[in-house]
Amino acid sequence: MTNSLKFKNILCILKFFYNDTFHGLFNRPFFKSKVNRYGLILILTLLYLGYFYFNMVQLATLSKNIQDINSAELMISAKMTLSSYFNVVLILSAFLFILINSTVSLNKNSLFFAKTLPFSEKEVSVSQMIFKLSVALAFFELIIIIVAPALKLISMNIFTAGLVLMTLHTLFIASFFTFELLYAFVLKDTTGTKRLLFTFSLDFLIIVLVTVHFLVIRFKIDAWTSVQKESILQMTSIVFFTSLMIGTIVYLLNAIFFAKDNIYVQSNYFKLGLPAFNIGLATTMPAIVRSKNFLYFWALLIVISIGSFIQNGLNGTLQLWLFLLPILGIVAITYADATISIRKLFSIYKISPLTELVSLLGVSIILMSPALYVGIAETQSLDPYMYGINIFFVATITGFLFPKSQSNVNETIASVLTLVIVIILSALISIEGALYPSLLILLCVLYLILKKEYEVAK
Repeated sequence: MTNSLKFKNILCILKFFYNDTFHGLFNRPFFKSKVNRYGLILILTLLYLGYFYFNMVQLATLSKNIQDINSAELMISAKMTLSSYFNVVLILSAFLFILINSTVSLNKNSLFFAKTLPFSEKEVSVSQMIFKLSVALAFFELIIIIVAPALKLISMNIFTAGLVLMTLHTLFIASFFTFELLYAFVLKDTTGTKRLLFTFSLDFLIIVLVTVHFLVIRFKIDAWTSVQKESILQMTSIVFFTSLMIGTIVYLLNAIFFAKDNIYVQSNYFKLGLPAFNIGLATTMPAIVRSKNFLYFWALLIVISIGSFIQNGLNGTLQLWLFLLPILGIVAITYADATISIRKLFSIYKISPLTELVSLLGVSIILMSPALYVGIAETQSLDPYMYGINIFFVATITGFLFPKSQSNVNETIASVLTLVIVIILSALISIEGALYPSLLILLCVLYLILKKEYEVAK
């Protein structure tokens, strides 16, 4: 039974994973109210449609500008655009794989189901791989809906357009399976700290390689592709069948040789002896800094900083820190899940929502202090510091809305939602003083969420 692989069993496991995911996704006090549920959906929909409209306006401008270009130049541009699409899909698949691989994890219900019932290791492993792919495809579809209209810049018939769309998805799936195979090969027979270090190293290496490809290599590929004699249909067919073949091969290799049941309960925190930092509450600071995400992000910052210092010197590194240090506020995303099991005790110890909010504010002020120093030293401004504190509370809010332990994909959704809001917040930096009222709004929202959490805990 250990090595068997039945499609029916895989479907059964996937069905349970999806049921458990959607059951826990909105099973939070904040979502008990219809106003809160529909309000959040409305805000996200408006943001999505607004971004879509902005892209359509830019597309209309580009369409007017290409009307005067002759057919030869237009074909070169079309091939370059298509090549750029394929390259971007490769890059996107890498980043989405790292995100999904780091955040999608089975909760205790799904883990119990997979371990208790008589499914083989391969069936459980393949089911988890397909489940992660489906989550990645959901985010990929959101991006495709936004960027697909730009394909109208390429002159092609409906059959070719359909093939291009299929090829984008096939290329994404093949790339995702390839990364899955790479990680399975490198991480085979590794556990504990060794597995964490290898995963971190792979993540960092792929990010570096993909960044180099995005900034340098893809332009050379696009330029080379644009002067080839093949038509748009021929180019697309080559990429389609190549990605289909590679995707099939790496999937079979994964399922036959590397499918192993590596899912188990993992600690999300590590033991760290801290001084008695009692910032309003003794639990707030440890709940954040003892998270493995905290260690991961700081390790990533250190490695990137060393590379930047060697390449660009101290001034270049300080400029990089203006961007990176505020982003570290995202570590607060784990706070809600870290305290979810002890929250019922808060009322016993007479800890109020306001006390917890003030404690979180104090922690954010301390953790973002490096951004304060760099901001004042480099720009004589508090904007990087305030930006970091805003990000801290955005991450805290999304962490409460989608705590990791309540659903298989909650951490992924919380991470993506945080990144989207962080991008929106970055636009406020150019508006003097705008980060202060935004922080006030975030504090009010968090207070309402904490108040709701306290009511349910009682």
